[in-house]
Amino acid sequence: MEKEEILSVDQYTKFLVPASSYNMQDDNRLLIPFTSGDKIGFVDKEGAIVVKPQFTMYYGDCYDESDNIRVTVDDLYGFVRSGGKVATYKRPMYGLINYKGETIFEPSFYRLLPAIGNKKIYTVQNNHFEYAVLNIDGTEVVPFGKYNWIDGFDNGLARVRIGNVTNGQKENGNKWGLINENGKEVLPLEYDDIWAFYGKKRATTKVIKGNVAQNVVLSEILGKDETLEYDCSSSNYYDDDYGTSYGEYAGSYAQDVEGYSDDVIDDAFDGDPDAYWNID
Repeated sequence: MEKEEILSVDQYTKFLVPASSYNMQDDNRLLIPFTSGDKIGFVDKEGAIVVKPQFTMYYGDCYDESDNIRVTVDDLYGFVRSGGKVATYKRPMYGLINYKGETIFEPSFYRLLPAIGNKKIYTVQNNHFEYAVLNIDGTEVVPFGKYNWIDGFDNGLARVRIGNVTNGQKENGNKWGLINENGKEVLPLEYDDIWAFYGKKRATTKVIKGNVAQNVVLSEILGKDETLEYDCSSSNYYDDDYGTSYGEYAGSYAQDVEGYSDDVIDDAFDGDPDAYWNID
């Protein structure tokens, strides 16, 4: 007998309940989402509509005045396949609202990654595919276009990359480093790869230069005033399992049609399978 799949509940899991069994006064959220047709809006605890239904998805909840909610609208895009057939797809455009329902960022970003542990900064990608780090007041911590790619912040740090991706392959000129939440480079952009740690609850990561690698303790980098450099002259690097995992991005064109593994989508496309359409 096939084993039953158990629902994995995380912060983004939503349960649908009938209105007759829901008591709004028992809800501790300052903004309460509701649906009208296929759009999402928000009401306050008194049931007054604060944000009219206009969004396709939301991420996060407001339990106190420092909380913000990421919201999305659909952006249609397409391309012409061989034979002249036109394929169209939807991708979300991300924005941000506060606990009052006020707009912080209009839904104009292809990516909007909240810093883990800091509610005031976000990594964003605009519709020109340029990355930046923004404060919630709109000021730039890292200006658009300084780096070719910026990850979300975790442990007070974010991976940054210079260089591009072509047909899913990292070019030889790509170099990786780390920045802190002030935008300062605390690990220089001279590494061939830095393993992902955003949202993975990791205390360490691996930096790779050539055919060797070094484990890095993230807390040792955070708060350092000087730019650090790690010795990658030891610890020969060989990852036998890399590229063998599939399923996390099942249903995407990049995995189902092009055959990219979870690892390649995480690294080459920064965890966004839709970014397949952005490669040069």
